[in-house]
Amino acid sequence: MKRPTGITVVTTLFGISGLLNLLAGAAMLLMGATIPGMKPFMAATVVGGVIAFFGLLDLVVAYGTWEMYKWARTAGIVLGVLSLLSFPIGTIIGLVILYYLTLHDETVAVFKVQDLKNEEIFELE
Repeated sequence: MKRPTGITVVTTLFGISGLLNLLAGAAMLLMGATIPGMKPFMAATVVGGVIAFFGLLDLVVAYGTWEMYKWARTAGIVLGVLSLLSFPIGTIIGLVILYYLTLHDETVAVFKVQDLKNEEIFELE
């Protein structure tokens, strides 16, 4: 099956976002960023850990969308909605991801076909 452009776009966006979030999380852990009212080390651990966690999620979803797993579409929609909160760049990226995962007919159809193939595999076993 030919991979639609939407899958490539979404996978690329999640992959880049994941790598950047991992780098940012690692940098915060290493530099000891501060948040007012929190001890510097605790702030760096909490904020850096959360950012790195979302970076890992982005990379997992990038892999899942590349392989066209149905769970990746659902997780991608959730992460796309969350990225809308990161104004302005994250909002644009989130809108592109949500467009391809929810409105782009070719991309949505691929996930439905993959889901049917998975059901057939389970029925054969």
